[in-house]
Amino acid sequence: MTENPIIALPDPRREWLVHCTDNNNKLGACTIAVENGEIAIYAPGGSDSLHLGATGIAEFQAAFLAAITVAEADLQARRAART
Repeated sequence: MTENPIIALPDPRREWLVHCTDNNNKLGACTIAVENGEIAIYAPGGSDSLHLGATGIAEFQAAFLAAITVAEADLQARRAART
């Protein structure tokens, strides 16, 4: 490997693709990107987007983590009900 490669991944990474569905439940890819200190979330096909500044990022993180906890509890309860 060369010391200063021309072909390299960006560091730090600034964009992620996440599987999601659109309003019609069609599978697509949402993009989460960091742009000038903001986080942008783009829906499939570029139909909608959401931009978060510093406070919004903190609020989104807290809400998302709480939602993960609730979703996990729902899935655990569903699993327990099937057994």
